[in-house]
Amino acid sequence: MAKKMLVDLERCIGCWTCAMACKMCHDLPDDQYRVIVRTNGSGAGIDRPQGVYPNLRMSWQPIYQRSCTWCAERQAEGLPPMCEYECPTEALAYGEETDPESAYSRALARCTDKHYHVFELPDYENSRQGVTYAVK
Repeated sequence: MAKKMLVDLERCIGCWTCAMACKMCHDLPDDQYRVIVRTNGSGAGIDRPQGVYPNLRMSWQPIYQRSCTWCAERQAEGLPPMCEYECPTEALAYGEETDPESAYSRALARCTDKHYHVFELPDYENSRQGVTYAVK
């Protein structure tokens, strides 16, 4: 039975709460992250939109590093990963892929019902396996 994380990119606001919650929960050093948040915009720097005013676009994408453990110690206590627990927009949903009542399965069903594009990152991203993204 595989547990997975669903990231609803339509709900993600790029606040970095997932990354900071992880750092605090695991007491990580300043230069170490298990989750980073990529800005999808012009590529000219962090939080720079793409396009020409008034048609500007920008989005964010949490990227889980291979060092992520889904907060195994919290799961052992019956608690969700800290990133999901702290996400203010409920963009993250973690759970058993095969359990239709898990947060992951319910969020995936909601996104597919809305005809979202569902994908995983390719291997060359060197990110953690088991992360599914959903976007309009």
